[in-house]
Amino acid sequence: MGVTRFVLSALLISTTGCAASKPATDFTYQDVPATRIADQLFLADTIAAVEQCEPPFSDLNVHRPNFVSPPPPVDGGCGGRTRAAVPWEYIDAVSRITALHDTIVREWEVRLQSGPEAAETRSTGATLLNCLDRVGFTQRGPGDPSPESYGVGSGDRALNNAAQRCSDETGYGTRIAAQRLRVLRSVLGTHESEINSIAKLRPVLERAAQPDSGPDRTRFGLTE
Repeated sequence: MGVTRFVLSALLISTTGCAASKPATDFTYQDVPATRIADQLFLADTIAAVEQCEPPFSDLNVHRPNFVSPPPPVDGGCGGRTRAAVPWEYIDAVSRITALHDTIVREWEVRLQSGPEAAETRSTGATLLNCLDRVGFTQRGPGDPSPESYGVGSGDRALNNAAQRCSDETGYGTRIAAQRLRVLRSVLGTHESEINSIAKLRPVLERAAQPDSGPDRTRFGLTE
């Protein structure tokens, strides 16, 4: 019996060891460039081509902060007349994609604003604020020191220019972008199956761009 128990134990250890050492699926989407996440994972480029609008979901494209020339609003101006004329399959697909986008953005912001990520953001922000202090800008608003309480991004050109110089000189922008991208990729990984389902919707979106995709396209003037 002792020998039997030993053999069984050895087999169990061996089996569990193999399972533990088996390479896991890459849940981080490390191969997707920071500026292409919206297009490659959420089909923003295809939606923009169909609806003749700016690509939506631009908040998923991580860039270094630009205090002098901030990016345009996230809304790409899609929808409206074009969205009303395409087949229901297209509308359903875009609704599914948008719902997943919204869920991921909410989870992303919660992660960034809590626990160790929030502490890292404060630590990184301190380098920017210390630089602003040195060049003569101080906190303007109430609350804990932050770029917002200093007025960064509020429209003060001199302050925004100084913030941009401090960001470049201290590495603040690079560090903030790296953190946001790392956390975003982690959140994306928790929704891998849903993102894989979204990828299968590209043909549905592309069909909506075809001249014969439905009688309503001619009625709304969407064909040449």
